[in-house]
Amino acid sequence: MNGKFWGNITLSIVIFALVAFAVSKISASTSGVASVLLPDVTVSDSVKDSLQSIVLSRSSITIQKAGNMVDASFTIENKGKHDIKNISILCTLFDVKGKEQGRDKWIVFDTVKAQNHGVFTFSDKMFISDSIVRSDCEIVGLQPVKEPLIKVHRTAAVGHGTTDQKSGHSSQH
Repeated sequence: MNGKFWGNITLSIVIFALVAFAVSKISASTSGVASVLLPDVTVSDSVKDSLQSIVLSRSSITIQKAGNMVDASFTIENKGKHDIKNISILCTLFDVKGKEQGRDKWIVFDTVKAQNHGVFTFSDKMFISDSIVRSDCEIVGLQPVKEPLIKVHRTAAVGHGTTDQKSGHSSQH
């Protein structure tokens, strides 16, 4: 048994002690591991400005016991002046005791027109604990719809006649 052997043993003991210390500190904290793995939700400044006119008016997360199916339903009201798309919704999930059990994110790729609302439902197979009884959802991201850079105008070519609505062929050949 040489010095290298005893050095490896000492290093292993020090690493084990540090890991044990970290685990004891995390488990002794009031929020536990969730505070380390699930940091506070932050919303970007550009989204904060838009969220004054965009409201997540209803959210519902239902977890079916069999098959790991999760049904989510969201109603989004756009009271703003611009259409929006790619709306990110983050839901924090809680158990019976009110303890945070995790988070999940849904993205609505559809467009919600200005001064309108949209109802969106998702049914996904996810591995979420069936002890979840409550969810707290919020919009954390979105994109305003921009005008297209190129507009395509479709017209008939000159001299090719008009289309015949009955046969699908042009009246002149």
